[in-house]
This record gives sequence, structure tokens and C-alpha cells, in this order.
Amino acid sequence: MKDLSVLLNGLNPTQREAVLHTEGPLLIAAGAGSGKTRVLTHRMAFVVASGLAGPENILAVTFTNKAAREMETRAVRLMLDLGIPVYEPPWISTFHSIGVRILRQYADRLGFNRQFVIYDSDDQLSMIKRSLKALDISDKIYPAKSGQAFINHCKTLGIEAVDSHKQADGYRDQTFVKVYHHYEEALKVANAFDFADLLLKTNSLFNKHPDVLEAYQERFRYLFVDEYQDTNSIQYEIVKKLSAKSKNLCVVGDEDQSIYSWRGADIRNIMEFETDFANARLIKLEQNYRSTKNIVRAASGVIANNSLRKPKELFTDNTDGSQVFVREESTDYDEAKYCAAQIRRWMESEFARHKDIAIFYRTNAQSRVLEEQLRAASIPYKLIGAVRFFDRMEIKDALSYLRLVYNPSDDLAFLRAINTPPRGIGKTSLERLSALAQREGLPLFQAAQMAVSQTEIPKKARKGLEELLVILEELFEFSLQAKVSELYQRMIQRTKYIEFLRSQDTGDADSRIQNLEELSNAFEAFENERGEEATLAAFLEEIALISDIDKVNPDEDAVTLMTLHISKGLEFPYVIIIGVEESLFPSYRTFDLIDGDALEEERRLAYVGMTRAEKELHLTYTRRRKVWGQDQFNPPSRFISEIPKELISFSSSIYSPRGTFSERHGLGARPISNSKSTPSHWADDHAQNFSESETGSVVSIFRPGLRVRHSVFGSGTVYGVEGSGENMKLTVDFDNQRLKTLVAKYARLEILR
Repeated sequence: MKDLSVLLNGLNPTQREAVLHTEGPLLIAAGAGSGKTRVLTHRMAFVVASGLAGPENILAVTFTNKAAREMETRAVRLMLDLGIPVYEPPWISTFHSIGVRILRQYADRLGFNRQFVIYDSDDQLSMIKRSLKALDISDKIYPAKSGQAFINHCKTLGIEAVDSHKQADGYRDQTFVKVYHHYEEALKVANAFDFADLLLKTNSLFNKHPDVLEAYQERFRYLFVDEYQDTNSIQYEIVKKLSAKSKNLCVVGDEDQSIYSWRGADIRNIMEFETDFANARLIKLEQNYRSTKNIVRAASGVIANNSLRKPKELFTDNTDGSQVFVREESTDYDEAKYCAAQIRRWMESEFARHKDIAIFYRTNAQSRVLEEQLRAASIPYKLIGAVRFFDRMEIKDALSYLRLVYNPSDDLAFLRAINTPPRGIGKTSLERLSALAQREGLPLFQAAQMAVSQTEIPKKARKGLEELLVILEELFEFSLQAKVSELYQRMIQRTKYIEFLRSQDTGDADSRIQNLEELSNAFEAFENERGEEATLAAFLEEIALISDIDKVNPDEDAVTLMTLHISKGLEFPYVIIIGVEESLFPSYRTFDLIDGDALEEERRLAYVGMTRAEKELHLTYTRRRKVWGQDQFNPPSRFISEIPKELISFSSSIYSPRGTFSERHGLGARPISNSKSTPSHWADDHAQNFSESETGSVVSIFRPGLRVRHSVFGSGTVYGVEGSGENMKLTVDFDNQRLKTLVAKYARLEILR
């Protein structure tokens, strides 16, 4: 018998209780920062060390590849430290990765080849557009994106095309039912699954083939589901089926962090767990190990205003720490400058590293002004959630050839490769080729093989098709004995794609070529990491399943910018949440809903963002903000007023006489220069903006020789002044040797002292 005490050492009483409870359904209600990953991994190791199951009998599901990798590493290390041989590790991965793994074994039971490809959202939209065209349905009256939303909603609910009419509400949805049917047929011809299919088809497999379900029920005696509050209907169905035999289902979650209803997550799954699973046990993890007392109290004060939650009291033994800093600024530009100044203060007085700092916002559009100011201040940053590397045009172009090598039936890859580089195959020829493929019930690749020997397509286009087919045949042959990186290099060489990019003579050609070089590095790194398992299929699968949070590199020393939704599961010593204003956060969309659920989800989002902070938390709002080119004047968010006043340290860069909205919200606005609650660095670092002052026009202060800073062009010297008042123009000699003429009123120049 192994000494299991090592698995219990260092656990608090409720964590220990959760690890020791090994039989029957268990809900671990884990508050933010309460050590849930430690509990999950120690419970897995305890189950195995107790002889209740082998490592291969454990299935653990989480929502990001990053979390899955961390969980697997920790669980396996615990087992090995106990002297337990791990010949076959537990299955620890995302729902979608597990779906892929199961479908790779049994796709043929559903009429698909096991070498299927996975279509991302853009691919899916392209296929839906093709279905609309094939059905002669106007994309203007029935937008493809609306069809995509209808189809994905059905799939999230576990509804296949054959039953989708039950979900149709009105003539518009009935039209999309037809599109759904045609789209599914097109996927089958292309031997492709979209992202939602990875769960829908897995569930369908279990429904249609009970022997497959039974095999997995026998194998997985213990199931663990992380972030259970984020599960949707189809994920719930899969979990319930897999755990039906053993009953040993352990779910971990926190309804206060349920923020994904817009993508199908159903908070009822966690709220009704004890009803859905007979004899379920509830254990609460309420001790926070991440944040200071003041941050925990502030976040708890906000979330306490929600009604849809299980009662729990989050607490911590950490120090009190600073109060929560609430900052009022005039505009979003001033807000961004404040962020830059605050980062400098942390770097100087707290000895922080850039990677210790994160700035969160409600919408992606808010990052632009932030990026300008951080660049102007030479502060390194990384933007999470921007265009994915693998979504870039040149990367998709290159990968289309490799996708065809792996699966010649992939119509979308064929359509991308056919004229990349251009081969003289025009729109009419493509339409005729598509008609031939549809008539014969063939993928486009096979239709092209037929077309080159027929006269249905013009001679010039046939020549282009022959050229493409020759390249693909060579790559097929070469792939049989080549590594993936070698296949990629051969493809680049044979297609002359880099030469094509250079010939375009566009400003971004060099960066696109550099991205193709980086793709080559990605292939080599993949091969070094995966060894003999570094197949083309594995690479294509891996990039299809990657998420935004998986791109967060903890070793890169840069400030992290991301939306509040993406911040889930991360933690940083220093956090700033910007734009904490009514109509922005909470979003104006929540005010259109009368049931209050949307507002409660916005409040949960605030709670998630606040509890990412370990040492210091700042919340900012502005008097005026540009939205869609229009000035908006929004009061501070209700979430600020929900924080107990004694936990707030308020400061403002604006002098506000009593009776302003800051006073009405109990924030006591006062000028930054004499605000006792404002750290001394702020007054020095926060540069004056003389181009748009609320105290009147002061543009006359500009004179030749004056040192200034621009948010985009950086620092420079005023070279010339022309005109006066609102018509004043400035010629500025910037330090990067760029001479620019700017209208003083709109330039937003800072005077450098």
C-alpha cells in the first residue's frame, strides 16, 4: 500500500475532503483562486494510488489546451512520485480534443473516412455560402452569418439537420433548415467536420452505436470535468452518458464565473447538478490563495448582488494589500496615458516585470488607443485575441496544399489552392467545375481530374488545372516518405508562392513572407516536440483546436492586453480594467433584456476580471469616450458602486466640483495634484494634454523648439507654427526623422517637460 499521506499534506480541510471522497457524483464548488487544479490532480492520483482505477481509466475534461497540459503534467508527476508506473496516461484534454480522438477511431461508423479534416469558423462560413449559392438563396436576404449562427445553435443543443425543423422559428429559420441539410451533405463529400461536429458527432456516435458508448463507459471508471459552469447542452449529454455506468463523476466549477452563455454555456448545468445526479455530494472550496484581502472583499461585494448563485463566502489568509484604485479620466486617450504611467510606476517602485501586468477591457475595439499609447511610451505588449497566426491569409494559403495532401476531398482547401498563385482559372470555369462536381457527386479534386480531359472547361483553365494536379500528385508521392517540414518546403518550392508574393509589390509582402518562414519554424518545433508522432494529421488537428488562451506565453516579458472573457483562468500580480462605465461594462445590450440574466452575467464577468489580480487592482472610467466615431458620456459602472466604499481609493485627473456624477456615485472626485489617495508618481508621470483641454483652448502655448509627444509618431520638436486658434497647424520634426504637419486641435500632443 502506498503512503497516501503525501497527497493530503498541505491541503486545507475542504480540499482534503474533496480528495478523499472517491465514490459517486461530486460537485466541488471552487471559488476563484481556491486551488481547484491541485485538488483535481491530487484526487486523480489518490484514486489510482488507492487501487480504484489505473491511470488509463481516468478521463478529465477542461476547456483549454493550456489547462489540460498543466493538469496532465501535474497528475502524472504525482503518480510517478508515488512509484506508480504510468504506461498509459489518463485522458486529459478539452471536450473537442476528446471528440476528435473518439472520431478518429469510429468516424467510419458515421459514414466518414477517419482522415477527416476539421473546418474552422471561416471555413464553415465559406461552405455555408456555397450551400446558399447551390440552393439559389440570396445571401443578402438570408446572410451566411445568420445561417451559421442557426446551425451552430442547433449543434450546441445536440440537434442534427434531420431534426432542425423543430428549432425553426419563422420562415427565415425554415430556410436555414434547408441550408443546414445541404451544408451537412457538402461536409460529407469533403470528409470534413466543423468545430461543433466534434461534439455533435461524438454524441450521435454514442446514440447510434451503444457498443461504442459501452466500451468507453467500461474504460473510464472516473470522470473529472473542470469549469463545469461553462458546459453546454451537448457537453452535458456526453458527460452524462459516459458517467452513467460508474456514477463516479466529479465536476469542479463556480457559477459566479459562468460567462459564456453567448456561446451556449448553460449555468443550469451546475446549479442543478445535485438534482440531475442522484446522491450527489457538494463540497465548497472557499479559501482564496491568489489575491489580497481587499481584492477578495471587493470582488465578493460585487458578486453578492447576483441572485443566481450558490451561497459561499470567499476568504483569504493573504495580507490586506492596497485598496482597489478607481481612476477617473477625461477621455479614452487620457485613460490609456494613465495606464502607461501606471505601468512605469510599477516598473520603478514595485520592481515589476512587464509580464506581471495585464490590462483587460470589455470589447476588442478598446485596445487600439491603448496600443498607441504603449507604443509611444516604448512599453512592450502582447495582444491576445487578435488575428490568429494560423488565420492569416498567407498561412491559410500554404496550409491549403497540405490539407489537400492529407484529404483530397477537402473542397475548401481546393478552392483556396486552385488560384494561389493565379493559374488563369476564372469564375466561369470554377462554376462549371463546381457544377460537374455536384452533378457527379464528387469532391472538386476528383471533378478536376475528370475536367482536364473534357471540353466543358476552356483550354486555358484546363491547363491551370493540370498544373495544380501535377503539383498535388507530386506532393502526395513525396509525403509518403518525407517529414512534415520537408513536405512544406517542397510545397513552397513547387508552387512558387513566395515568388508570387514578392511579385505583388505590396507593402505587406515582406511580413507575409516572414510569416511563411515562421510557419517553417513551427513545423520544425512540432517535429522536435512530438518525435515520431509528428505527422501531418497531428499538426493539422493541433492547429484546428488551438484557442486564444493557448497563445499566452508566460515567459514573454510584455504587458498583456486582452478582453475580460479571455482572461478567465489566468492571474497577474497587477491588473487594470479599463472602461468600467455604464453601457460599456455592463454592455448596453444587457439593458434590452428584462429578465436580468444578461446583467448578472456581466457582473460575473466583472468578478472574473477582478479576481485575476494578485497584488493590485485598478478600475478606470472616462467622462467622454469615442464609440463608432461619436462622443459618448456614460456614468461610472454600477459595479464600482457595488464595491464597499472603504475598499476604494479614488483619484481623478479632472477637477470636479461637488454635485458631479462622481460625487453622486460616492467617489468623491478631486484634482489629481492634491488627492491624498493618489500615489505621488501619478501626478508627475501623467503628462498634460494641451490639444483638447476642458478648461478652454490653450493651443497658443505651442512654439518652435517645444518638445512634444504624439501617440503614434513618438517624441519630437515643434519646427513651425502656422495660423492660430482652432486653425493652428504645427510642423513637428519627430525623433524618427519624420516631418509631419498636424492640426493642433486634433493632434493630441503632450507637452514634454
